[in-house]
Amino acid sequence: MKPSLALVTFLILSCTLYAQQIDQSLLTQVAEVRKTDCDSALSILSQSRLESLTDDAIKAQAYLELGYTHYCLGNFDSALKSYQLSLDEFKNLNAKSKPAEILNLIGTLQKKQGNFELAEQYFEDGLEYALSKNDSLGIGNSLNNIGVLLFQQEKFEKSLDFYQKSTIVKCAIRDTIGLSYNYDNLGMNYSKLEMYDSAQHYLNLAAEYKLIIGDKLGYGIVKNNIGEMLLQLGELNRAEVYFNQALKIAQEVSHADFERHILGMISKIKEERGNYQEALSFYKDHVKINDSLFNERKSQQVAELETKYQTEKKETEIQTQKAEIQRKNFLLIGASGAILLLGLLFIQNRQKHRLKAEKLVEEHKRQAREAEIRAAIASQEKERSRYARDLHDGFGQMISILNMNLQNLQKGAKPNERQKVFEESSKVIDDMYNELKNICFDLMPQTLIKKGLESALKEFVDRINHAGKVYIELNVFGLSDRLTEIQEISLYRISQEWINNILKYSDATKATLQITKDDKEVTLLIEDDGTGFDKSLLAAGKGNGWKNLNTRANLIKGELELETHIGSKGNTLIVNAPAFAETSKDNEVEQNTMQAV
Repeated sequence: MKPSLALVTFLILSCTLYAQQIDQSLLTQVAEVRKTDCDSALSILSQSRLESLTDDAIKAQAYLELGYTHYCLGNFDSALKSYQLSLDEFKNLNAKSKPAEILNLIGTLQKKQGNFELAEQYFEDGLEYALSKNDSLGIGNSLNNIGVLLFQQEKFEKSLDFYQKSTIVKCAIRDTIGLSYNYDNLGMNYSKLEMYDSAQHYLNLAAEYKLIIGDKLGYGIVKNNIGEMLLQLGELNRAEVYFNQALKIAQEVSHADFERHILGMISKIKEERGNYQEALSFYKDHVKINDSLFNERKSQQVAELETKYQTEKKETEIQTQKAEIQRKNFLLIGASGAILLLGLLFIQNRQKHRLKAEKLVEEHKRQAREAEIRAAIASQEKERSRYARDLHDGFGQMISILNMNLQNLQKGAKPNERQKVFEESSKVIDDMYNELKNICFDLMPQTLIKKGLESALKEFVDRINHAGKVYIELNVFGLSDRLTEIQEISLYRISQEWINNILKYSDATKATLQITKDDKEVTLLIEDDGTGFDKSLLAAGKGNGWKNLNTRANLIKGELELETHIGSKGNTLIVNAPAFAETSKDNEVEQNTMQAV
């Protein structure tokens, strides 16, 4: 559809209005980015001069967002400072609910650092403020947080009282989300008081509410809590049923840390039954998820389970060895002691070398992560510069032409010239519309978001084939279901980057782009008939193209390979990645505390 002159005028006015509201838009952007990438959110806020904001309400919210972001990254001192600045601003604005919310956030932060007395003071201040403003939600949350604090200090009678008061308030305001946490807390509290019928009742209510609000992860956590209660009662079979249900949910939502916790609980059940081989298997899965490098504590636990398993087969041999040891004389004991001492010294020395090697590996990983981050940031800045240049050079020129045409009409063009001016203006608007579509496609194709990878690649390939320089053949197999968002974006960007390299630098006339997916793996293959080259030049180049390709592959746990030979015809780029990539989560599962963030 051809855009009208009025539409272009409206777009220009909208852009001016947007510029006046940039602070509020920035906060909205930060809140969205923070859900998946706290580092990027902090980068956006760091580039903004919050102290110079003139709108006090926006400044208060901006400091609160900065606090959320620091908390997400574990920068507790910076989070506390930002929360306090936000609290002061909101109090000056005489806000109804925000001060109570922030006081609870500060209390939660102090609780995480083990400062229970300070945490309790902040929760009580939040309760007092909420009462003064008749803020029912703030009252309910403050009461609940005080209950959580008392629960963690094993003051179960007192925590029960606060949970019950909080639940009454939240029932009155029909806070379904809050009640789902309150019922879970009540269930765990009654379990600690060994009032198991009441515990089961409230945990079942919590599970129902989690289903109502669509909190799948929370539903799994409640199932886990029921399992832990049954394990406490010694009902191993029923506990295992609930743990298996929770494990399935943890795997469905790709929450690795929660899955790690449940595997440990199932391993414990197997161990208590005496099934040491199965216990060892589950515990190894538990450790594998937690970290590829075992720390000393986990290695000891694995060794203990291994020993128990081997003990069943070697018990007779061990008894014989004990009898032989008892018959040894003093000299043999002395010699054994000397050997033991030497062995301990050897083990200590080896342990030092192992720790040193682990630190070196971690340092290399850190440097690799920093290199990836630098490459990603450099690529973003390069793209921003390119889009800014395209907008300035393209739209700037066309707007100037359109402006001159409008001035001609204003000065009173002759009747026979007006039609010509109108036609020229209409053509300029068409060009602007097409230019805008191309820029939007480069930023993020809507087809990729709405229809998935196959449709987006087809649209991309059709655009290139239409230009006629290189013919691209697209083959897709096994994509009946969509991949995850990060997989689709990464595979699309890798395809886009490499094919653009073919267009810019290769003498190829034909290329094949193929996506294949089976139950275990998804594979991207790009072949062209261009002349081979020295691939070491890619890593040594000043640009970030090759680094970006590797970064995208790493995001989906993939491996990137390039097959090319100097002077030979044909080049092949291959990316192999797991069909269902796991996303790492470093934050611990908060099972019983209602989080304000």
